[in-house]
Amino acid sequence: MRYARQERFIGKNNQELLNKKNVAIIGLGALGSNSANLLSRAGLNLILIDNDKIDLTNLQRQNIFTERDIKKNKALAAKNYLKKVNSEINIKAYDEKLNKNNINLIKSDLVLDCTDNLETRFLINEYCYKNKIPFVHAAAIQSKGVIFNIIPEKACFNCIYKYTGNIERCEDLGVLNTITTLISSLQVNEALKILMNKDYETTLIRVNLENNNIEKIKVNKNPDCEVCKGEKLEKNFKLLLCRTGNTLTVKTDKELDLEKIKDNFGVLREGNATLLIDFDNEKIIVNKKEIIFKDLKDENKIMKIANEIYNTGK
Repeated sequence: MRYARQERFIGKNNQELLNKKNVAIIGLGALGSNSANLLSRAGLNLILIDNDKIDLTNLQRQNIFTERDIKKNKALAAKNYLKKVNSEINIKAYDEKLNKNNINLIKSDLVLDCTDNLETRFLINEYCYKNKIPFVHAAAIQSKGVIFNIIPEKACFNCIYKYTGNIERCEDLGVLNTITTLISSLQVNEALKILMNKDYETTLIRVNLENNNIEKIKVNKNPDCEVCKGEKLEKNFKLLLCRTGNTLTVKTDKELDLEKIKDNFGVLREGNATLLIDFDNEKIIVNKKEIIFKDLKDENKIMKIANEIYNTGK
């Protein structure tokens, strides 16, 4: 029997229960692809959603893809691989970016948040809270990772990471494949416990493999949380603050009018669709979709300057 070793531990009834469950996975990167692999082998049906394509750098940590999959859609390639692993389960795959128009795609028994951006996470949180669907949030960067079970009527994602405005952050600081593998394993382990109605982790778990440190942080429901109170949380991310090495780059949601920016700021140098401007004694590189800070490290000041440049050039 395919699940004999697993069934010996969890019992026949629980195995039959898992075989009937559907899990939606949003994001088939390092976390999502690993979690999908584990869940498919455990006998669960899957809904896979990702509009990203596989590239060479993904192969360091996304262990269900090969060089032959480069340039293929992640969700579709994952389905192709997983059906070879377990032909008995149902797998739906969507080459789509999750948004408010297709959010119903994640309707399932449980959702795994394996995304890499806050806007999608807030969207998942609102949908799951409203529809009483449990979801497991996970994230990893460098040697660090985090996981948290978000259960209907308890503390939600917005209780912890309150929506604070129109600037989102991303980090391009690299990641070890060991932390993504560990975090996805923890994520799947919690998902299985929730689906089998067993005791699950109620704290937020932080892991750092650099020193093998594990923290468990108690999280309380926020009485002022808009989502928990049933209010609509308007998300309108216009700017994305990204760190690559020592450079901070603010990416914009629309092209900037460089002529307007030239008219309002001191231009030190002008290149091909690029400006070097002076703002408050700071040298800043501006192109149509990015505002780049090479020397300034104060994020509050960066946000203030970026907002002013954005509002001038939008």
